[in-house]
Amino acid sequence: MSWIENILIILGISLDTYATMEVEGAMLAEVKKKQLVITCALVALLQLLFYFGGYFICYELDEHELIPRSSDVGYIVAAVVFAMLGIRLIVKAIKRGIIHEKRKDGLKVREYIKIVVVTSFYTLVAGGACGLVETSVAMMAVVIIVLSILAVIAGVYTGLHFGIETKTGTYVMGAIVLWIVGVEVLLVHVFGMIG
Repeated sequence: MSWIENILIILGISLDTYATMEVEGAMLAEVKKKQLVITCALVALLQLLFYFGGYFICYELDEHELIPRSSDVGYIVAAVVFAMLGIRLIVKAIKRGIIHEKRKDGLKVREYIKIVVVTSFYTLVAGGACGLVETSVAMMAVVIIVLSILAVIAGVYTGLHFGIETKTGTYVMGAIVLWIVGVEVLLVHVFGMIG
């Protein structure tokens, strides 16, 4: 996959993290820098672990030839995974969950472990799809770290200053990004129509 495809994949997934952190930021009275740094590190680490967990499982399946024509299958699986992740984000955008508005003194890092692990499951699936098509590992690590940190910081400060007004739009934008990548993967890598 190209570098732009890789960035868009992680961007789409990171927008889910952004929206989650926006809700949390809306509940804060102030942002404590130490807790923000710990939260950024935790989110980036979990995203890396889940992405590369999925990546290496599927990469090993490919290396041991347990999946015939894994590259062709991988691109199709990747397109389906991105479509499903986009649908999940649309469902989150439509769903109106109850938000208990209560001011907090700071970010409760332990509370985010559950939230990030659920979000990271989808990162695991995306990593698996990328492992079948042998995406650049070093580049993806940098992209995941940078976009995870940006998603946390931007989400917290957006929520702090503007509330949760952009949350629905963020989910929709993430879905659109993932769908664009999925369609592009099909057109370029599966059908050979563009490129």
